[in-house]
Amino acid sequence: MSGIGHLAAGFAAKPVAPQAPLWVLLAASETNELLYFLFTAIGVEQKVVTTMDFNQGVRHLTSSSNPWSHGLFMSIVWSVLAAGIAFLVYRNRRTAGTIGLVVFSHWGLDFLMHSNLPLFFDGSPLVGIGLENSGPGFIFITLLDLGLIAGGITIYLATRKRKTTPVNTRSKNQFSITR
Repeated sequence: MSGIGHLAAGFAAKPVAPQAPLWVLLAASETNELLYFLFTAIGVEQKVVTTMDFNQGVRHLTSSSNPWSHGLFMSIVWSVLAAGIAFLVYRNRRTAGTIGLVVFSHWGLDFLMHSNLPLFFDGSPLVGIGLENSGPGFIFITLLDLGLIAGGITIYLATRKRKTTPVNTRSKNQFSITR
C-alpha cells in the first residue's frame, strides 16, 4: 500500500485521541516506512527495488526481506513502544492505545498488499495476500488506497470540534457555531 492509504488511520484516529496532534497520528501511521528509510540508510535492511504497472502489478527486482521495519513481530514491538512513549507524553491510556494501534495498522494494510512480510526475522516465513502482484489486484489496492484516505479525511473533518465565537460584543450570552 502506498503511503497515502496508511495516512487514513491517522486521520480517522484523531477523534478517538484528541490529545494527540494530528501530525503525531500521521507520523504513527507511517512509522514502518520511517523506520525502513532509517534502516536502509544505515545498512540494517536492504533497499527494495521494484517496477510496477497496471497490467502486471508490482514486480520485485531484488529479493529482500525487511524484518526490522515491516516484520509482524517488530511491528508489534514498534506499536507497543509507540504506545508506551505516548503514555509517558500524554498520560492517557486511550490516546496511547490509539497511537499504538495506528502504528500497527500499517502492517495490517501492508498484509493486504504485499506477499513478502516476514513473521519474525530473516529466514522466517513470509506472509501477505499479495494483491500488488497482479494487475487487477494492483488496481484494487490502488482504489482501496484512495478510498481509505478519503474516508479517513472525511472522519477527521466531520468530527472536528466546533469553535464558538461571540455573535456581537454587546451580549456575551449569544454565541454562533462556526467551523
